[in-house]
Parts: sequence; structure tokens; C-alpha cells
Amino acid sequence: MPNTRVMITRRCHDRRFFLSAFGDPRKGHTPEQTSNFYGYTVARAVKKYGALFHGGVQMGDHHHNNITDRLGNRPDYKNSVHGNLARGLNARFGRFDSVWSGGGSCDTVTPSDDETLEDMAYSDCNPQRAGLVKWGHLWPGFTTYGWRFGETRRFKRPDWYYDPKKPDNPEVIELTRTRPDIFPELTDDELSDKLFDRCLEIERGVQAEMKAQNRRFMGVRKLAKTKWWRRAKSPEKRFGIVPTVAGSRPSKRREELRKNEAWRREYAEQRDNLRRGLPATLPHGAYFLPVIYKVPVKPP
Repeated sequence: MPNTRVMITRRCHDRRFFLSAFGDPRKGHTPEQTSNFYGYTVARAVKKYGALFHGGVQMGDHHHNNITDRLGNRPDYKNSVHGNLARGLNARFGRFDSVWSGGGSCDTVTPSDDETLEDMAYSDCNPQRAGLVKWGHLWPGFTTYGWRFGETRRFKRPDWYYDPKKPDNPEVIELTRTRPDIFPELTDDELSDKLFDRCLEIERGVQAEMKAQNRRFMGVRKLAKTKWWRRAKSPEKRFGIVPTVAGSRPSKRREELRKNEAWRREYAEQRDNLRRGLPATLPHGAYFLPVIYKVPVKPP
């Protein structure tokens, strides 16, 4: 659906560290190169598909993007980001197999202001929550930790992957952390401060928990020794429910889930009409059939 706020998460195949900031040092890879490749890829998709970028982080075995799907073309955005990251990483490591987990991405809609802020803080503080670095600014990979709303960073085209002859691949591209449509009573600076305060609260909570458990953060030196072909050893939850709507209030979450279910029922009814050769108009937000087969869609 157009103008949907969503957090996109995707894991690497078998939880391998394909997205490690240090890549393969034997081939001269550096965290600066890896972060630049990730940032350029995301910025290119944001520009091409009109998404609003609110935050993100490149972990070793997965990544998060917080966006507003302004034009309702999230599948194209994800195909661009995930497809180019996969092909680029394979070219970088000299491999040909899958980069991403076969389960697809987890797209969690954030309908409320509080949940949107919390998801941005979740992305910015993901390395700290994982016990990798004590503070967000120490993370060697791509992260929007500390970015203010309206702040713009520039990324240079990685010529080892992107063809400089194609117009979609400018030499330098900009990525701006755009303010989501939340907390209208706050200015951009006030909202930036609110997000940063929440990040500090999370960081201090993680530090207190680590200290109570007599654990230490891994730190950048140990991270640099991580081999990109190894897999994460931390326990992973299996066979659970994949969330599609974020919400601390059960009533709000149930309301959004009911809307989703009503949409799916209407889509199924109209698709059955197509199969029977009857006139059909799909609900607004349908993507594949309207784009590929030009099936009409209801207005918003």
C-alpha cells in the first residue's frame, strides 16, 4: 500500500556473515568499502523507487531498512536492494550461490508513532543489543545511528560492481534520513533528540544487563577477525509467527490485522472472478497482477 511505514528485515543464507563490514581482508576489503557499497545500493533504490528512508543498519548476517513506501512499489525497492547486494557480494567474494535466506524478507508495518520511533531505535541499536559494540558510533558497518533527520550522506559508486555507463548509476549519490510522518508537534531537531535519547536508554540498559551477567562486548578488534563464510552461533527462534504489524497496544494491532484480512479476502474474490473470466477490480495496494497483466485496481 502507498505511504506505508515499514521495517524491512532480511537474513543471509544459513545466517552466514556475508554482510560483515570487514569482508575478506585478504582481498583488501575494508569497512569503509563495505559501508559505501551498502549505502550506495540503498540510496540508489530510494532514489529510483521514491521511498522515504528513515534509518537502517548493516549487520553481519542480516540488515534492517526503515522506510515509507510512498508510491506502493515496495517489491521493486526490495528487489533492487537485495538483488544488487547479493550480486555485488558474490562478485566480491568470488562465489555464485544464494546470499539471502530462502524465506524472503520480514516486512513489519508500523502504524503508530510510538512503534515507528521504536523500530528506528531498534535498527540504530541492533549492534549494541547483539553485544557487539558498547556504543552505536563504534559500529564499523553502515548504520544511521547518530544521523539527524534531514541529514544527508554521500556515497561513491563502487565501480567494481556498478556499471558507470548506465544512467541509474551516478558517480556520487546522496542518501537523506527523512523524517517519518510522526509526532507532528515536534520539530525535526526535537524528533532527532527524542530518537537519540531512546537509543541512549537502550544502550545503557544493554550495558547494565551485560554487566549483571558478567559479559563483555565483542568489540571491533574481535569483529575484524570474523570470517565472512562462518555462520552466527547465537540461538535463533524457529517455528514462530512472523510479525507483519508492530504494535504494543493489542487493540491497535488487532485492528490492523483485521484490515489486512479483509484486504486478502477481497483480493481472493476478485482473483477468482479473473479465473472465471468475469470483470474484476483488485483492491488498492495489489501489485503483481496490475503491474504484469494490467488488471484494474480500485482508487485509494
